[in-house]
Amino acid sequence: MTYEEKYNALVELSHSENTEIKEKADAWLISIGLQGAAEMKVSAFLLDLAIRNVKGEITSNEVSQLLNAHYANMPKTETKRSHGLGGDYEILPPDSPRIKEIEEWSRKLRPGLYTNTDKK
Repeated sequence: MTYEEKYNALVELSHSENTEIKEKADAWLISIGLQGAAEMKVSAFLLDLAIRNVKGEITSNEVSQLLNAHYANMPKTETKRSHGLGGDYEILPPDSPRIKEIEEWSRKLRPGLYTNTDKK
C-alpha cells in the first residue's frame, strides 16, 4: 500500500458510522495535519500504526512502544525547534549563565536579528 493509500484509508476511517473510530481517526488526522503545518511529513510506519490504533488492533501505549522500538537506533537529528544547546526547552531564571550562552548561539545563527538591539 502506498503512502497516499494509507493516508486515504485513515481519511475513510474518519467517516465511519462508529463514533469511537471516527473520533480516533479525526485525532490522528489532526495530528498529521499539524505536522504538515510544521512542514514535516509523518512516516508510512506511523500511518500504519495510526490505522491499526483506530481499528482497535493496538492501544495508544502499544503505538508509543512500537515507535520507541522502531526509532531506538536511529540517529537523532536536530529539529527546526531545537535551540542547538543539547536539549529541549527549559525555563531559565533571569540571572542564569545559560542565558548568555543561548544569546551568543542565537547571535551566530541570526546576526541580523540583533542589529537594532546592538545599535541602542
